[in-house]
Amino acid sequence: MIDQARLATYLQDHYAGSSAGIELFRRAADQQTDAVVRTALTAMAEKVEHERTVLAKYLAFVDAKPDPVKNAGAWVAEKLGRFKPNGELVRRSPLSDVMELEMLRIAVEGKGAGWRVLRALADEQPLFDVAELDTLIADAGRQIEELEALRMDAARRVFRRPA
Repeated sequence: MIDQARLATYLQDHYAGSSAGIELFRRAADQQTDAVVRTALTAMAEKVEHERTVLAKYLAFVDAKPDPVKNAGAWVAEKLGRFKPNGELVRRSPLSDVMELEMLRIAVEGKGAGWRVLRALADEQPLFDVAELDTLIADAGRQIEELEALRMDAARRVFRRPA
């Protein structure tokens, strides 16, 4: 038997994480000078927004709602993450492209881990849609691959000295 209260807390944590992830995707896309990366990140932000509605649905299935305190904490954490030394004082550092893509990849890996947990519980939780969860897991895998390719392209560009 599934502990509904623990599952609710777990889903609330992932919901809060998705809120922070959306903010990070949007900011990274808005500040991106590379049109290909900007387009990819904008599309992923929209996907994560949709996935947050799926999380809200699963929260409702366990008689829970998003936790406003956790959501606010995640929002603040994302904003504080912007204030880090990056080698530049007055403008955006090219290093920010690499670091943001790494953070996004880590966030998507966490999201995929969450979907896999729900998929593992689907046999005991009849309201959990196995096909939907399988699709979400596959989407996370594709996003990780795309983010990794973008990250490595950015790293090659950023860490090479001009000739």
